[in-house]
Amino acid sequence: MPRESDPGQSGLGQDPVPLGPLAATGQLLAGAAERWRSSNSLRLSFGLWGGVGLLLTLGAGVSAGVLGGRALQGLFAGAAWWIVTTVCLFAGISLLRRYPDQTPVDRFGIPNGLTAIRAYLSLPVVLFAAMPPLGLARVLLLLIAAPIAGLDAADGFIARRAGPLTVLGRAIDPIMDTVFFSLAAVACLMVGFIPLWLAVLVMARYGLPALGFLLLYPRLRHRPALVATPFGKLNTFASAVALASSSLLVLAGGPAWQADIGFGVLLAATAVGHFAILWRRTFPPRS
Repeated sequence: MPRESDPGQSGLGQDPVPLGPLAATGQLLAGAAERWRSSNSLRLSFGLWGGVGLLLTLGAGVSAGVLGGRALQGLFAGAAWWIVTTVCLFAGISLLRRYPDQTPVDRFGIPNGLTAIRAYLSLPVVLFAAMPPLGLARVLLLLIAAPIAGLDAADGFIARRAGPLTVLGRAIDPIMDTVFFSLAAVACLMVGFIPLWLAVLVMARYGLPALGFLLLYPRLRHRPALVATPFGKLNTFASAVALASSSLLVLAGGPAWQADIGFGVLLAATAVGHFAILWRRTFPPRS
């Protein structure tokens, strides 16, 4: 059984008594700093992906700002998002261990790098919806969001086929799903691709587990694993199809509301299944 004081050994925390959020964050940062100092290859690989992320976030922010006549605002938003995302990814360095044997990995890796790119580009999706004129914003949103959503399948495929499959990847993949699809739903709402109720449904699937974790934290007997569930994976796929289909139907002038209702039923059903599994995982039956 790993010790509570070891930030990376448990993978996502299966210790009997969970740390508080601040203490857990501090432990992750301390472990990340130690790994950073001890591995030159890790510094190089993290710096490479961080540099790519910087180019993408600043480039996207400035581009969206220029199209909307607000270049400085776009630049500031892109820079701020890059800083926040990079700090969060840096904290995850302490979880760079192979799954399931917990062997340390001294490179960020292509799968984790692609997940990081998805994180870096999540806010720019909203910027392209908010800043350019509506007609252009709708087209750019589809052109940019679709390949970013495709990275969700690519990073997992590469991790399983070529490796490395890491504890960090298993942790940040569902977190990045939360960030990207929540912001994508906001962006689609802003340009009129989806109704408010569908945007709320997409965001609730990701936001309610996080809110529930914070509210129920004092009652937790152990730190729950942050890995995906079968219903969660199906819901994520359905969210991507729903947002894309509704967007295309709106652009084509088709009956988007009928498709929205059908996808809404599917999203609600899979979200309930996902929540049920998370509940059993968080509060397992006493033996």
